[in-house]
Amino acid sequence: MPDFLSLIEAKTNCRFAYFHVPKSRQEYLFESGKADLLISTVKTDKREKSGYFVPLIQLRAALISIKGHNFSIQSAKDLIEKKALRLVVVRGYDYGPVYQRIVEEMNRLGRLTIESDPISVGRTMQNNANYVTIMAPTLFMGLVQTEVILTNLIGKLSFDKLDDLPWNESGIYISTLSLSLEDQNYLRSQLEKNAMTDMIWKSYANYYSPEVLKLGLRRREQSHEH
Repeated sequence: MPDFLSLIEAKTNCRFAYFHVPKSRQEYLFESGKADLLISTVKTDKREKSGYFVPLIQLRAALISIKGHNFSIQSAKDLIEKKALRLVVVRGYDYGPVYQRIVEEMNRLGRLTIESDPISVGRTMQNNANYVTIMAPTLFMGLVQTEVILTNLIGKLSFDKLDDLPWNESGIYISTLSLSLEDQNYLRSQLEKNAMTDMIWKSYANYYSPEVLKLGLRRREQSHEH
């Protein structure tokens, strides 16, 4: 995403300032009109109330666990029936209605832990291999590859597709609250024009393995595929 926005900066008068905050705080700032963009985020009905969405890529969340378990999980039902397993998620993450139902059910069963950021999710899994998470594989692997505290997870993770979880559009929300209509339209035109190029996909391919990309990411124009 920074690569993509740097490209926009090079071609336009736009300049982007980044502030590192927890996901729940990021959501609040955007919804209250105190942030101009919500980046690397999935399209949801809730977010539509605060901004205009520009899709850049399609992603699918996957079940991520520590290798060594003797189980096969292919659906939410499988996860819920494995009573020894606990789910750890990031507050504010949303991969659609099915994801929310899984979180709600695991919470009802007393098997849910909520953390403020994905690094804490990784730490929880390090400390207890009975914890699994549901997250975009690229997001989690990006942290494992760059955060020293998580690098010992490299080569120890399993990624499993859950049949219930659909592909989601992921991209950038432009605030309709904090920006003038002129700025909204200009940003929208620039983002959409550059989103039509292969730049985003090539950037992801530079960072992640083919296996992770195949499971959790595809080009935005592949929406007609299953």
